[in-house]
Amino acid sequence: MNHLTWDSFEAWVRQRHGTSDQMHLVRTTTLTGDMHLTGDEAADFIDRYFAAFSIDPGDYSFDRYFLGEGFNLIEVIHMALSKKKRAKYERTPLTLGMLYQAALDGEWNCARLEALGTDPEYDTPPDAGQSG
Repeated sequence: MNHLTWDSFEAWVRQRHGTSDQMHLVRTTTLTGDMHLTGDEAADFIDRYFAAFSIDPGDYSFDRYFLGEGFNLIEVIHMALSKKKRAKYERTPLTLGMLYQAALDGEWNCARLEALGTDPEYDTPPDAGQSG
């Protein structure tokens, strides 16, 4: 049985990412939007995450959640003018809740993890009344 708690998971995230104790981390905290993890930094963080928690990557794909490195002014202009171009760059938000649940499960399952955001109990505090 996995005895990972939210507190120990949060401590790992803070240490690996260098997140200040002042930043409030919750299940809905996103890696790209809230923590500003992108590109090579995101790839390194995720690689360390999978290794640290011995997670089977299953159907995980970096491109599903993150954009690669680089900046192209022409692409930015096209995105401003075209919904189709913008859609090409939209990514599924990756949350700490998804990472935490995958660590508990021991495997990555996109459908299961991405559905967490639609679960009414998803916003309840992790570990409420339980130890993992």
